[in-house]
Amino acid sequence: MQKKWHLGIDDTDSQSGMCTTYLATQIVEFLILNDVKLLDFPKLIRLNPNIPYKTRGNGAISITFSAPENKINLLWNEFVRLTEELSDIQDKNTDPGLVLIKGDIPNSILNLYQRALFQVIPLDEVKRLLAEYESIRTHTVKSGRGLIGATSAIAANLINDYTYELIAYRDPKNNSHRLIDEPSVIEADQKNPLSFNNYDYEHKQVMIIPHGPDPVICGIRGETTSAIIKVWEEIKVAQTVKNVMIFRSNQHTQVHFPKEFSIEEIEPYTSVKVRGKVISEPKDFPGGHVIFSIESLNKRIAVAAYEPTKRFRKIIRELKESDEVLVMGGVRPESSEHPMTINLEEIQILQLSPQYKKITPKCPSCASSLTSSGKNQGFKCRKCSYSTSKKEYINTPIGRKIRCGIRYVIPICAQRHLTKPVSRDPALQFHIAEAIDFEQAFDSFLKRRPFITKA
Repeated sequence: MQKKWHLGIDDTDSQSGMCTTYLATQIVEFLILNDVKLLDFPKLIRLNPNIPYKTRGNGAISITFSAPENKINLLWNEFVRLTEELSDIQDKNTDPGLVLIKGDIPNSILNLYQRALFQVIPLDEVKRLLAEYESIRTHTVKSGRGLIGATSAIAANLINDYTYELIAYRDPKNNSHRLIDEPSVIEADQKNPLSFNNYDYEHKQVMIIPHGPDPVICGIRGETTSAIIKVWEEIKVAQTVKNVMIFRSNQHTQVHFPKEFSIEEIEPYTSVKVRGKVISEPKDFPGGHVIFSIESLNKRIAVAAYEPTKRFRKIIRELKESDEVLVMGGVRPESSEHPMTINLEEIQILQLSPQYKKITPKCPSCASSLTSSGKNQGFKCRKCSYSTSKKEYINTPIGRKIRCGIRYVIPICAQRHLTKPVSRDPALQFHIAEAIDFEQAFDSFLKRRPFITKA
């Protein structure tokens, strides 16, 4: 009898190489060869991007499939073997974890995902949670830190919003430069509006190419599988492609800011959304950073736009005291050199404080501009000799360059995997529907895949 199984994988890569999505692709290939039915696209799940021990993008994988219980030992043994073979275990920071859950996912585990998006989850807590269920299998190589992401990835249901990513791979032993033609990326991006973040036009950067020594050639993201496949087919790749895989993902959905925090609730390494009033206007600091402070309920915190956010800092410099704002970002802990600080990913202006400039009044007799009669004296008119002992300037409202009701988001080149770009117009997110049969959609991709893999 067929059973539903959920496999979670995390923490298999390092700064020196390998990639958890590559391992997941090899597991998918193994399942296909063994006639195992996949019930969805493999899922690429990004978790709290502020975790201090993350490798790169803090991404974990889950794979849902159907298989008879008498076959699961064979499958599990191969999952373990592939994980140990394709993980950079020699790296001291790599700490793989595998989790396998049969049937429905327990509510306690479903809740873990929501917290892992913005909090730091202790490993001991996850181990205790998994130990409550005898049917759950786990495998670790070291301390098992990867169990946190693996379990959280299984719990990610991707109901409210999701995106897709097509990832192309090279031979893992090939550490040469990625050979992708930049003009072809620009052209493909402009022809396919349902794919996004392929190119940063302001900073003239190709965004689909990673820069580390991992097996990924490129990753193309979008609202639909057809959109990202079109981009892939239209870009020019001048190197051997070993494989391609499409993942369903929570990338670029902004799920790491699920609620508003009070300043008092903020903890280091969390992802927060905070409302407050500007109490110190933005100042420039060495290195190109712009920092200001906000206050709410008599508590205050520093907020920073760092140099990599480029032109976004110009928007921050326009803030004035008493502006009411909603800031979103990751929390850097306090140190001997700086206070606890929110590193900005996005800011929304809720209310602009009135700003004025003083102007000299006009002459009431001839309408010429008055001039000062001297220190602690009034005004006089050089044209008609009018004078007054009162020195009262006129306060005139100043127009502001920033506006309410706009999402001011850091540029594409600085965005994290979960940041929602402004190009993701909700009207285009028509792919979200309960009627979608992901099993059928993934099967259709697998049948088409041999024809879209570039030689």
